[in-house]
Amino acid sequence: MISIRWRLTLLLCLAIGALFIATGIGVFVAMKELLRSQFDETLTAKARALVSASEVDGREVEIDFTVLDFAGFGKDGTDYFEIRRMDGKLLMSSPSLRADEFDSPGIGYSNKAPDDNEPQIKNGKLGTGRLARFYVQRFYPKDDKKKRFQDLYVIVASPTESMYLQLALLTTVLGVAGAAALLLMVPIIRLGLSRGLAPLNKLAADIGEIHPEKLDQRLDARKLPAELVPVAERLNEWLGRLEASFDRERRFSSHAAHELRTPLAELKSMAELGATWPEEATPERYAEMVVVANELDALLEKLSLLARADAGRQPVQREPINLAATVATAISRVEPKAGQRRLHLDSRISEGTFTSDPVLWGTILQNLLGNAVAHAPEGSEVVIEASPGRLAVSNPAPELSEGDLEHLFERFWRKDDSRSGYGHSGLGLSIVKACVVLLGGECRASLSPDHRFRVEAIWTT
Repeated sequence: MISIRWRLTLLLCLAIGALFIATGIGVFVAMKELLRSQFDETLTAKARALVSASEVDGREVEIDFTVLDFAGFGKDGTDYFEIRRMDGKLLMSSPSLRADEFDSPGIGYSNKAPDDNEPQIKNGKLGTGRLARFYVQRFYPKDDKKKRFQDLYVIVASPTESMYLQLALLTTVLGVAGAAALLLMVPIIRLGLSRGLAPLNKLAADIGEIHPEKLDQRLDARKLPAELVPVAERLNEWLGRLEASFDRERRFSSHAAHELRTPLAELKSMAELGATWPEEATPERYAEMVVVANELDALLEKLSLLARADAGRQPVQREPINLAATVATAISRVEPKAGQRRLHLDSRISEGTFTSDPVLWGTILQNLLGNAVAHAPEGSEVVIEASPGRLAVSNPAPELSEGDLEHLFERFWRKDDSRSGYGHSGLGLSIVKACVVLLGGECRASLSPDHRFRVEAIWTT
C-alpha cells in the first residue's frame, strides 16, 4: 500500500518535473528567438555597412577592402556576399567566397531578384551545403551619376553553425541542470513532507493513547495546524458521543441488573419460604409467584425486542391495518386502570386504513397509552390523536421539566430514582422509539408551557 508521503512525493515530483520541462522549453524557445534576432541584426548591420561602403569609380562598382576585412568578408572571413544585377549577372563577390571552394553556383542563393527595395532575410544553404541565413536587398551605389548601376542587389550570407552550437549547448545545460534538480528534488521533498506530516503522526499517537476507560480525554486542537483542526474537532465530537454511548450502556447494564434482581429475589424468597414452611405454600402464594414470573417474562420480552431492533433483526411485515379498530382495542385494555385512577380518555381518531406491521403498531399503541395512564395525575385527561400517518398521546406532567426530555427515551430511565414497582421498568418510551424507527418514522417528545407532556410518532404510510 502506497503511503500518503510517497503519494505526495510522486505527485510533487511529477508536477515540479513538468514545470521544469515547461520552463526549459520556454527558455529554449526564448533563447532561440533571441539568438536568431541578434544573428539577423548582425547580418543586417554587415549588409548595410557593405552597401554604405560601395561606390562607383568610373565604370566599376568598388568597395573599400578595409571595410571588407572589418566586416568579415576578407579572404579569412566567415561571411560572404555577392552583388548581382537584376538579370542575375554576377557583378562582384567577397574575397572569402573566392577563397572557399564552393560547389556552385557561387554563394548558393538561387531565388529570383527582389521585387522591391525592402530587405529580406531567409534561411538557405551555401554552395558548400552549409546552413546559412541570407540577407537580400536592392540598393543604389553612391556616385552613380550616370545611372548605370541602378539595377543592383546584394546578397549577404552568414553560416548558422555558431548559433546552432549555442542552442545545442543551452539544451545540454538545461537538460543536465533539470536532471540534477529532479534527482535532488526527491530527498528534499521527502524531508519536507516528513516535517510537514509530523503533526499528523503526533495526532495519530495522541489518538492511540485514548483507551476505552479514558473516553473523557480530548484532543488539543489548538496545537494543531489549521488543516488538522477540523479532524481533531470531529474526533472530539465522536469521542463525546462514544463516551455518552458507553455511559448509557453502563447505566443500561446496571438498571437491567436491578430490574431483574428484584423479581428474582422475590421469587427466591417465596421459594425458600415454601421449602422452609410447606404449610405456607398455598395457591395464593403460587399465584403471587406466577405474577412475578409474568412480570419478569414481560421485562425479558421487552429487552429481547430492543436487542433485535438494535441488531436490525426484528422482522417488519406490513399489512393493511384498521386505525380506529386497533386504537379502540388498545384503549379498552387500559380503561380498567384509567377508571381506577379516574382518568378521562379523549380519543380523536381520523378514520382510515394504513399499512404497517401489526405487532410493532400494537406495541407502540400499548406502550404509549400504558405510559400515559400510569403517569398522568389522578383525575386528569389523556388525549389520543391518531391518523394514518401520525399518533400522538398527551397528558399532564407537572413533575417533568425541559431537562428531562432528553432522557425520556433512554432505557430504564425514570423520573423517580427509587425505581419501585415492576410495572414501570422505564423501557416503554425506548421501545416506542425503536418500533417507530423500524417502521421508518420518527418519535419526539415535547412539554408545553402548562406542563402538558406529548409524545408524537410520525411515519410514512
